Amino acid sequence: MIIRDNNTKDIQYLKIKKENGQKLIKLLNKKFKNQKIIDKKHKILRENDYILFPLIENKDFLDKLIESIGKTGDFQLVSKRAVPNPKYKSKSLQDFLKNKIPDRYLFLIPKSYDILGDIAIIEYDKSGSYDKEEINSFKEKIAKAITITNKRVKTVYEKSSQIKGKHRLRELTLLYGENKSEIIYKENKCIFKLDVKRTFFTPRLIFERRRIASSNIKPNEIIVDLFAGVGPISIQIAKKYNVIIYSFDINPDAFNYIMENIKLNKMKGKVIPYNLDIKSLLDPSNKLGMSLKGKADRIIMNLPEKSLEYTDIVCFLMKKTGGILHNYQFCEKPKQIEKALKNLKSKLNKLNWFVEKELNAKIVKSYSPKSDLIAIDLLIKSKN
Repeated sequence: MIIRDNNTKDIQYLKIKKENGQKLIKLLNKKFKNQKIIDKKHKILRENDYILFPLIENKDFLDKLIESIGKTGDFQLVSKRAVPNPKYKSKSLQDFLKNKIPDRYLFLIPKSYDILGDIAIIEYDKSGSYDKEEINSFKEKIAKAITITNKRVKTVYEKSSQIKGKHRLRELTLLYGENKSEIIYKENKCIFKLDVKRTFFTPRLIFERRRIASSNIKPNEIIVDLFAGVGPISIQIAKKYNVIIYSFDINPDAFNYIMENIKLNKMKGKVIPYNLDIKSLLDPSNKLGMSLKGKADRIIMNLPEKSLEYTDIVCFLMKKTGGILHNYQFCEKPKQIEKALKNLKSKLNKLNWFVEKELNAKIVKSYSPKSDLIAIDLLIKSKN
């Protein structure tokens, strides 16, 4: 039986009888493989015939733990005063680099960075004037430290340009490790193969992709993903729903990878990829465009820097009786959500479409000190 004790603000311990210790360890290894469970910063406690394992602070994990082991034995989840583990050595990047980098360069240590497979991608603060040769040596030292403190990372790149060009790519500079850029990335129970140099992909939209894939999508919907990349949204939707998704991208490398990723994932629906400029769908001689005209139940336009330029494609492909539009924009503060809605409504109105219902409008994340990434979900219809 599991007992929650929430009367104190102390950490949670899993309390078990000593004879059940091995049984518990086997169960945790089976149910929570590759997940950090025991909080090594604190000591394992012993009380008479019981062992108390300190647990990491994660409500979702604790709920799953209760669900998994609640009926398997006499376990208790209790709150107790934490006892620090004197043998624990912090592996945080900041602690690891303490006294190894001069104070004037501590600003280089990133507070966070992206990890894709076994590749880390970091962005350094470029403000200030410093000796380039000296600063590069410390960049390499930090990159090496990342591979030591995060064992799965084998390669570290630095972002050396903004995202640019029609393929939405950025330049990456190898700082440390293997000179490789192709990885396998897992997200929301899907597998994606991609090249971080040749395709656009950001792990920072994991929750947004999950949100779209968890929308109220009906069976047999026809969905168009206008800027599909390697397929993270298309494939996550098709994994859950029996739908047909037409996935477009102008980048031939992204197209090749989405073809591979379709094979890597078991899906209920069907993803049909195309490597082309979606503007070509408007050409009366384009058979694909004519076959899709007015057929889409749902359209995803995840190209925030230029999405409004493709509103005519949306109105061309969407069912005139109405469909769902998922739109993304970068908008300057303040009142960035209001600006994004106004911009999109204005474009739709000029094309004789209107917003039947606003389903969602929110800030996804900060893009720059002056602007945010905005997500908008609308039910739109033709005026004709």
